Amino acid sequence: MSLSLQAQNIFGTWQNTAYQMQYTFTQEGTYQFSSTQFGQASGNYLLQGGYLYLYDANNNPSVQYYLSGITAQQLHLTDVNQVQFTLDRVGVAPEVKGMEAFSKSKYPRVLAGSGKQQIIEADARLYAAAISFLVQTNIPEIDYKKIESALIKDFKTDAASTMTDLQALRSGMEYIFTLHDPVEIGLVRQQILGNIYWMSVVNKHASVYWDVTDSYTDVIAFDETNKLVLTQKDLDDYLDYLSLAYQNYGQQLTAAMRSELAQQMVSNFAAFRLEDKQLLACGSLLKDNLVAQMNAMSSREQQQFQQHLQQQPPSVDWSGADMDADMVKFMMEMNNMSHVSMMNVIENMGGGDDYWELKQTDDYGNIIW
Repeated sequence: MSLSLQAQNIFGTWQNTAYQMQYTFTQEGTYQFSSTQFGQASGNYLLQGGYLYLYDANNNPSVQYYLSGITAQQLHLTDVNQVQFTLDRVGVAPEVKGMEAFSKSKYPRVLAGSGKQQIIEADARLYAAAISFLVQTNIPEIDYKKIESALIKDFKTDAASTMTDLQALRSGMEYIFTLHDPVEIGLVRQQILGNIYWMSVVNKHASVYWDVTDSYTDVIAFDETNKLVLTQKDLDDYLDYLSLAYQNYGQQLTAAMRSELAQQMVSNFAAFRLEDKQLLACGSLLKDNLVAQMNAMSSREQQQFQQHLQQQPPSVDWSGADMDADMVKFMMEMNNMSHVSMMNVIENMGGGDDYWELKQTDDYGNIIW
């Protein structure tokens, strides 16, 4: 199992001497800017879809760049006027917070070695954390031991490939720890889980890593074209999310509507639009984020939040004869409108700065949700 993700991050300080400008980006999603020509600025930033969005101190959109390339030492940006420029890293990249849980100093025990290459307990703990991320629950010690034994066997069979996979895994986990948007996190999880399912189940390439993962997941639908899976937990959590969203609009998602909608989602999963399938796979993250944001609101803020949403409620007519079409329309409309609307209202009310972040790992390096 490996995580093949674009893992270079922009944390740290970058400068362009020609324009006499400097940016500093933090893992927490904040930035500072200084320039002899344009002065100073600070606020939040978001990396999404190949673009770098900067927001001012009041969270208003400020600057947008296209991220045309990034290496360990250079950041290539293109502004809205198609002006391209390069920023050079100042010093070394800071260590990604969260990865210290898998450091050699914490888990130094050597598992196997060959020449100058060796694998240590920290490597196996990293695999366990990656699986915890995929299944969204902590992996107990009995499963960790299976992972450790499998890693040792892989190393003894092909040390070079195992070390390559470990480097990809470490880079991928570093990338995951940099994400804040629940949809981005969900899409990364979906990308990994879908590819592992395709390789292990569809292509029948069995592995202990998949066996452990499979013991915690119940895949109920698979889109082979896009390598997207739908698990029972994702479906249940997504329906909980829709129900909560619908409730905030002042309406109710009945048990009958929920049951019919679940059947439609499973039966038609492969035929849904790509963005709808991807959002389905983010159900648990979306639900947890919305619940956390609402719990952080006072009663008055919750009332204001709901009043904002109810100014434009979903327009699905449930009284029509074509119940299946109504169900699909409902899901599409909620996907198109509700998530964006709710999160925008939360942002405008001053919440959501911690839109989503991976929580601290436990003593075994597992990600705790």
